Amino acid sequence: MQNNSRRAFIKNTAITGLGAGLLPNDMLSFPGNSPRKVKKVIVAGAGIAGLCTAYELMKRGHDVTVLEATGRHGGHVFTVHDGLSDGLYGDFGAEHITKPGYERYWSYLNELGVEALPYPRRKNILRRIDGKFYTEEMLRDKVVLKTLGFNEKEIAFLSKNPYWDLNSLYVKPYLSKFTDEYNPFNAGYDELDKVPIDDIYKRDGASARALEILSASNTSALFEFWRSAILNIRGVPQFPVDVFRLKGGNQMLPNAFAKKLGPRVWLNCPIQSIEHGASGVTVKYKRFGEEQVITADYLVNCIPLPAFRKIPVTPAFPPEKQFVIDNIQYDSYQRFVFQASSKFWEKDNLSINMEFDHPDLWAVWQSADEVDTHRVIILGTGSGGISVQRALAVFRELYPGSKDTIEQAVSRDWTKEAFSSTCERVNFPLGELHKFWPEIIKPHGRIHFAGAYADNLNWGMEASTRSAYRAANEIDMA
Repeated sequence: MQNNSRRAFIKNTAITGLGAGLLPNDMLSFPGNSPRKVKKVIVAGAGIAGLCTAYELMKRGHDVTVLEATGRHGGHVFTVHDGLSDGLYGDFGAEHITKPGYERYWSYLNELGVEALPYPRRKNILRRIDGKFYTEEMLRDKVVLKTLGFNEKEIAFLSKNPYWDLNSLYVKPYLSKFTDEYNPFNAGYDELDKVPIDDIYKRDGASARALEILSASNTSALFEFWRSAILNIRGVPQFPVDVFRLKGGNQMLPNAFAKKLGPRVWLNCPIQSIEHGASGVTVKYKRFGEEQVITADYLVNCIPLPAFRKIPVTPAFPPEKQFVIDNIQYDSYQRFVFQASSKFWEKDNLSINMEFDHPDLWAVWQSADEVDTHRVIILGTGSGGISVQRALAVFRELYPGSKDTIEQAVSRDWTKEAFSSTCERVNFPLGELHKFWPEIIKPHGRIHFAGAYADNLNWGMEASTRSAYRAANEIDMA
């Protein structure tokens, strides 16, 4: 799981409605549409998907209540200030956004006046390979590439293309047949769902070094072609370098949603059970220590499925939907925030954007550089279950310069979280794409689904906002 997590890490216009107060209490109309009845909707979970779903429903005039099990909104999107000095902050969850690729997300930034900043965390990366650091220039050198074990075809490609783009050498010839990013089937590769992508790499001549970098033995060739085709259709590189983050931290967008929603968001209200039928849903939950009941026309589940499957649902979902709920798999990790008293790496003529070949600490990079202080924030990601002191010790062991000035370290181990331990959905198992897709995005009766898992590409915040918009639109149009 650690190797897959690290590999995933490294590879790793909204419809505007009218306020309900401007319309009759039970009707909402849009140009070109007949009036529609106001619907009462429960949204389960106040992560970015839940807040976005509720915001869209509210805009369209519906009566929405968000039930969140914890004492904060934002879910896996979490910006921390506690324990840090000089107004500095660190993003415990959510890393960056791209352009193109995050169109729905960008539309909300523009709509709500949230500022995005360029984020050079993926530029001038130092990569540690077999215990030695390599610059991007070194990884275009044919002599270096040959020493690392790449074959002639790969050396010719990497000498002209970024190191992170090696996957394109092997998958690009297969992508043109995909024309609909939401349909992986009928492109002529359906039978390849039973074939590991590693077999295709080997067949097409990949070296042992390339296989080490690209290996995804339990991922089907069909899935990998589809994933790469989605990026190709959106005009996004395999490893986007020009990325962005939000000024003040990535939690600024959930905060903006929550501010608009106001008292519609109920915190510390864990759901105990769900009953659903042809006419609506009934939800039992706890609030202020007492069990209470709320009914609605619809429920949108925005709780990660490992937590959602612990909630009794009556009647049970059909086998096809239950299979998805029971078998979806996620990545998880730990985020480290190091506060330093200076940009110590500059005196060593190094980049602080580093990728490590270590199981406990996968990468580090600078953030929060717009804050007016001599201090700096370095973010890091690694395995769950280790202490922040251990992560700092690994950094000091591997740092190729003379000495750091790190004076504080805090962390968030998402693997230990009760309600939001998951990050992004991992690849569907070999041969089972048809069991998950498109079932994973389908509503069942009065229950709809949104979240980072419920879209075609598992790109956290964009998948969350895309699926949220979809679920809100489905309910609005019902």
